[in-house]
Amino acid sequence: MNMIKAGVPIYSPLQIFFGTFCFGPLAMLYFLWKNFQNMQLFVEAKKVIFYGSIFVVILATCLQLSPSNITLLIPGLIVPFFYALAALQISTSMQVTKKDIEANSSWRIQSLWNIIGFGLLFYLPWELFFMLLQKINVA
Repeated sequence: MNMIKAGVPIYSPLQIFFGTFCFGPLAMLYFLWKNFQNMQLFVEAKKVIFYGSIFVVILATCLQLSPSNITLLIPGLIVPFFYALAALQISTSMQVTKKDIEANSSWRIQSLWNIIGFGLLFYLPWELFFMLLQKINVA
């Protein structure tokens, strides 16, 4: 019995939103890039990597330069919510909705385990980067 599902896996907009919110901006870049790749939109995929990399550098710089006395709520919840919201907007306006994925027989919804696996894979370097920056600032 063949257990492999037919169709190209596509992340739904809400999967991208929650994956981005939980796992950070590097995961956001991967989820958006992978959707464009799987949808055969290679120019848009390159744009995600280019503009997304610029965004990540600016975000990391702004978070690093933010005052140390601000509450952890802002960099920990508010900022991720807003870039996850931006990822949701990009995925709904430039990619496909969940209904579109379900209606197309050549696509299928990406698995939750895939989101968790790749999310953790991209979350760890993001966190390690900030841990290293904190040690540099303390020294």
